[in-house]
Amino acid sequence: MLLQRRHFLEKAGLGFGSLALGSILRSDGFGAQGMGAIDGDPHFAPKAKSVIWLFMRGGVSHMESFDHKPALNKYAGKSIAETPFSHVQDPEKLKKVRVVVVNDANGQQRNKLFPLQVGFKKYGQSGIEVSDWFPHIGSCIDDISVIRSMWTTDDNHGAQVQFHSGRHMLDPRVPTIGAWINYGLGTLNENLPQFIGMGPRYFDRSDGHYLGPAYDEVKLKIDPKKPLDFAKPEGEFPLEEQRLGFGLVNRLNRITAGKYPGDAALEARIK
Repeated sequence: MLLQRRHFLEKAGLGFGSLALGSILRSDGFGAQGMGAIDGDPHFAPKAKSVIWLFMRGGVSHMESFDHKPALNKYAGKSIAETPFSHVQDPEKLKKVRVVVVNDANGQQRNKLFPLQVGFKKYGQSGIEVSDWFPHIGSCIDDISVIRSMWTTDDNHGAQVQFHSGRHMLDPRVPTIGAWINYGLGTLNENLPQFIGMGPRYFDRSDGHYLGPAYDEVKLKIDPKKPLDFAKPEGEFPLEEQRLGFGLVNRLNRITAGKYPGDAALEARIK
């Protein structure tokens, strides 16, 4: 199992050197006794203390934040066919598009180019261009990694699936980056979820992937009164009664798991 996890993580690009080996061994039923310094921590001192992955669907455009595209100003008002980049709409290429190309009311493709809505300046020793909307971020841009080489085969909303998983939305379900981190790095606190998601969830769903539901996200609502379904009892219960209830449910779940081994949904619920 451990070697299998190593293979999966290397395929996903999550180097094996950063795995929390002790956490994996413990979760697979191996104790730390007699195994040296394996105690649930990574086997070298990490610089990062946590991972906060912000994917802002519907957020500000990359072209008006950290990815300067001066050609948009140069060719503003023209169609794509009127620019040196007309080859991107070659009919043979468009046949390979796996989603419906958005057309206007007359059936014509919306390919009129609009200029940028904001200016850019170079900041720091790196000279990275940052939008005028983010001058404070620009002041510390030398401490930030800006990646401009990402691309997608999808020209519509489904591209967000590729951002999370590297696969097209029409492909079979595969784990997202959150599921991989949950699977590979373990946790320092088994009583808290390792992978949570906030807000609506449509194309970027990761359920149904081969890691199983135990590594899927815990869904949180943007509602301070009820952020998690079934987390708050309907009535008032003393803490001791809640503990007894949790203990009974856990025992019943374990009995059921013994009768139906391999039930991934039940295992995920117990976890």
